[in-house]
Amino acid sequence: NLGNTLKGLGRLDEALASYKQAIALKPDSAGAHSNLGGTLQELGRLDEAEASLRQAVVLKPDFAGAHSNLGGTLQELGRLDEAEASLRQAVALKPDFAEAHCNLGYVLFGIGDDTGALNCYQRSCDLLRGIDASRNCPQETLVGISQAKLCHDIEQFEYLASRSSKKDHFSKLVSEYSKIRDETSWASATALTEVDPAFDNTLVNSSKLLHLGEAGRVNKAVNGSLDTNSIYDKYFSHEFGLTYIDDFLSSEALESLRKFLLESTIWFAQKKGGYLGAYLKDGLASPLLLQIASELRSRFPLIIKNHFLNQVWAYKYDSRASDPFSDVTGIRIHADCAAVNINFWITQSEANLDSDSGGMVVYNTEAPKDWSFDIYNNNLSRIQEELSKSKSGREVIPHLGNRMVIFNSNLFHETDKYHFREGYENRRINVTMLFGKRENN
Repeated sequence: NLGNTLKGLGRLDEALASYKQAIALKPDSAGAHSNLGGTLQELGRLDEAEASLRQAVVLKPDFAGAHSNLGGTLQELGRLDEAEASLRQAVALKPDFAEAHCNLGYVLFGIGDDTGALNCYQRSCDLLRGIDASRNCPQETLVGISQAKLCHDIEQFEYLASRSSKKDHFSKLVSEYSKIRDETSWASATALTEVDPAFDNTLVNSSKLLHLGEAGRVNKAVNGSLDTNSIYDKYFSHEFGLTYIDDFLSSEALESLRKFLLESTIWFAQKKGGYLGAYLKDGLASPLLLQIASELRSRFPLIIKNHFLNQVWAYKYDSRASDPFSDVTGIRIHADCAAVNINFWITQSEANLDSDSGGMVVYNTEAPKDWSFDIYNNNLSRIQEELSKSKSGREVIPHLGNRMVIFNSNLFHETDKYHFREGYENRRINVTMLFGKRENN
């Protein structure tokens, strides 16, 4: 338990020591071996992680969590067939294990089974966001709702009421949510707030998948006229690897993906800055997104190499960020646990009221290789100290609809200041795809 606490604090070396002490005291503790393996995996010590996780499943063959963690480690080692077997064992032991279903989806995508991957993501979504998903529902949806999230949902329900066959259903939700907004005392736009318990049955709708749009495969997802050699020249001329590309998606793909992200009620993750997140595990997955990821690998093999797809998300932002009195913001400075970061913008250019901003800032400074995820992703004071030491400058990349930024994911980066038009369809939306894992010492 001490090891788990230390791991949660980002003190991974100390966590390792506690797990090893637990194993010394009780060598047959499958849980301690599994926890040790998971921490070693996070530190990039994959061979050691595999050994610990295999010991856990020997001690407890029906330990679904250990089989799932072993599958993730084997995926990082590039042994996808073995990873698939471990993850299938995990879901066979625990059919409602949403995380294992999602991880199996990543592995199946890696071996070229897009249909199998989509089925896994759908199963994960059913478990997390289906009608009877309350016991699997992520905890963050049960502890309150932010004003920013509630206002977004009202706007989306209005949008769906004007276009969906379920006009009456969504119009009723607009009325009920507006009542919650008006009768709740909000300390800020972004803080999670407990509303009157009388509204609980209504707010369940914010944690369920009420509507999922369609985004099927198209003839070509990535623009076929992109100059690959020019992109390579620009990317590799940067010290660490960085460039951006305009007209990234084909017009057909862009229109389809934009419609899907506007219609689908998949914006469950409430972030500290008030922006909202959507993930493959609970509704973001679509044939088109997987097609884009697949085409990226085939179009840019010198950059993406043999790195596997390890995460996809979409974030949607609130136009109130331009108000100096609002606590709504974008993503603060961080690095990601990946080798290559691909970030592209879906919202039309006309929504951006300042053509010199609204995109992202990438710093010409890498996160130190010995930093844990908690430090390079969350510890703002340590990050700013590192940036002040490096004095390597930064690249400001303004928002433009259908612009894609591709860079070394170990570089610190953040959302640039943004000022977008009011209105649901003008909300800033980006999609991020992460390939490979960050290299540790």
